[in-house]
Amino acid sequence: MDGALELIATVMRRGGPVMWPIALCSLIVALVVLRKALQWAFHALAERAGAPLWGKALDALRAGDRQAAKALAAQGASPYGAVLAAALGRADLPFAEALEAEARAALRRLARGLGVLDTIVTLAPMLGILGTVTGIIASFDLMGSMGVDDPTGVAGGIAEALITTAAGLVVSIGALIPLNAGRVWHRAQTRAMEAAMTAAERAAEAAP
Repeated sequence: MDGALELIATVMRRGGPVMWPIALCSLIVALVVLRKALQWAFHALAERAGAPLWGKALDALRAGDRQAAKALAAQGASPYGAVLAAALGRADLPFAEALEAEARAALRRLARGLGVLDTIVTLAPMLGILGTVTGIIASFDLMGSMGVDDPTGVAGGIAEALITTAAGLVVSIGALIPLNAGRVWHRAQTRAMEAAMTAAERAAEAAP
């Protein structure tokens, strides 16, 4: 553990000041990925646990008992049930429009964090390039003051340039993989939500 911390401190020191925003980006990526992983896990568990009551809520809708459908949907853990209960509780919109509005809001909540990862995928390499430029500038300044006969000082600037470039790429790659996974998962959840809301609309239309 001490060796890892010492290595991180060395890399931060040799990478120069641009390493600090890159390190901040890496911390944000870690926090967002952890949050999204927990969100996906809880969503899957809630969907599975709430499936029985979701089916009963649809049966109540088909029977024309919207109050019972709302109570069943709100009682269950299903994310679709929460959308249905919210839509049934809205008097300002027709049921189909309220259902669509609540579904869009739920999908927006599921997408939170993906925009942050998308930004860091682009930002981290740009910060690495900025570190490269500052490192090369520092190298040329040292070459101008010390001359080319003393490569020791120049090596520090070159190291700064290479370390920040590598760090920016590592953070970007680390954000890109969960970003693409999150997009795939969100598309799947969008299709599942659309199917569930279509079933709710048909159940309401079938009511006597």
